[in-house]
Amino acid sequence: MINCLIIDDEPEAIQELSAYIKNIPKINLLKAFDKPLEALEYIRTGNDVDLIFMDVDMPLLSGIELSGLIRNKTKKLVFTTSHFEYAVDAFKVSADDFLLKPFGFSDFIKTVEKLFPDDEDATKYPKANPSGFFYIKNKEDNLKLVKVFAKDIVAVESLLNYVRIHTLDSKLVTHLSLKEVKKELSDYEQFIQLHRSFIISKDHISIVDGNMLTMTNGAKFTIGETYRESLTEFLQGNILKPATKKQ
Repeated sequence: MINCLIIDDEPEAIQELSAYIKNIPKINLLKAFDKPLEALEYIRTGNDVDLIFMDVDMPLLSGIELSGLIRNKTKKLVFTTSHFEYAVDAFKVSADDFLLKPFGFSDFIKTVEKLFPDDEDATKYPKANPSGFFYIKNKEDNLKLVKVFAKDIVAVESLLNYVRIHTLDSKLVTHLSLKEVKKELSDYEQFIQLHRSFIISKDHISIVDGNMLTMTNGAKFTIGETYRESLTEFLQGNILKPATKKQ
């Protein structure tokens, strides 16, 4: 059993990481802290742990500073932060890995597999997010983490360094590339790329009119010419056809 701690001043980040941990049977979350000083007291007076996930940018005591005080109390230390510039500092204090927020379940699994290769066979980990949902940092709402179920995602549209995620009842913008989102959705068979700028859910195609798709939430997308074959293949297997008359 891998005993671990979470130290992060953002409750939403703790909630997201806790959900990931719950889906890995051999990881046991001992405690989560949103105040670094409380974490310091707990770690100093308690037993050593196997793994700590720790944010870098925290009040009163940064993750970098805290790591210097507790590094000898944990086998492995992973920094989690939305600031890539902290990566160099993280490894200077002997961090074992660095997860850049927002990171997905697959990135989390890869880190655990790398740090504890003998504790769990990689084939025992679920390939997709088993909970069926993601927490998305919404740029248009002060970066609040919004829970979105995969089944409710209608389409994902590229906006250069961002993507707009269309759901049944809302639109969210987050700092991810379309390629990164496609990777996270790759284990959900309903998603298909039909243009270099967007991915759609086949479950939410409402109307097909030539090269135009109308989705269940009313959004419209034009199919890229090089992607038409993928759509045609899907439609042929789902079109209701009259029975063939016998000769």
